[in-house]
Amino acid sequence: MSKKKRRTFTKEQKADAIRLVRVSGESIAQIARDLDLTENSLRNWVKQADIDEGKGPHGALTTQKHWNP
Repeated sequence: MSKKKRRTFTKEQKADAIRLVRVSGESIAQIARDLDLTENSLRNWVKQADIDEGKGPHGALTTQKHWNP
């Protein structure tokens, strides 16, 4: 059995999917089906977007936009 190739998504594609979740009134499950995504991936994108916007739990790690060691 061959492995399925892992798909990648741009920041814009993720942002569009997150926007749909927030404004459409549809469930994450339905939007994931409509966009041919896994429900878990879309749920994680929305959760991370909330954290990045300061709406997550205290101490949650945000996505780093630029990393300078």
